[in-house]
Amino acid sequence: MHTPSYLADQLRFPTPPARVDRTWKEAPFSPPVAMEYLGEIRRWRARLLEVLVGEGSVIDRSPALTERARDHLILLLDTQWDAATTQWARDSSYNIAPFPVVPSWEVDDPMAAVMEVLLWRAAVADYLSDVWDVLGRPALEFEECGVMGALVQPIRMEGRCVFCLSEFGAQRVAPEDHGCVMLGHVRAKGPPSPADP
Repeated sequence: MHTPSYLADQLRFPTPPARVDRTWKEAPFSPPVAMEYLGEIRRWRARLLEVLVGEGSVIDRSPALTERARDHLILLLDTQWDAATTQWARDSSYNIAPFPVVPSWEVDDPMAAVMEVLLWRAAVADYLSDVWDVLGRPALEFEECGVMGALVQPIRMEGRCVFCLSEFGAQRVAPEDHGCVMLGHVRAKGPPSPADP
């Protein structure tokens, strides 16, 4: 999906400082790097929420960011959901959840906190790539999902996996081609294909 030029760079999800692949447990970001990245994510979320609920921001120039899309994005960025929203997510085909609480102080395992946010983001990306494609009336239209999806992606996505955000060559960028660590999470609610081994 094409990213509208009027979306401010600071409203885009921060790029991970290193590859997030199957080696992340053996070779994680160092604790200071992980804490710095968590800080970038926390600032991104705060800025995005500020413009979503405010008026007169650069984001207002997006005709696709309708009131419905804004409300949806605010809900996805919320850290606590009521019982009805939680049940809606449970009943959906997607593994969406409230935004994880990102600590602003030193934590025992900052890399685990990073992975929790990246799993949340991958599930949101999966949801937005698919929720518009239904036979009946969709919860969100393609254009709405496109502009929302741009906000949960880094500025430069060329060569990056849509789920783990790691950079791969063109031959391995598809999640299935590099054994993306996020696939099990985003496909957790989907029935297994009979073609899968």
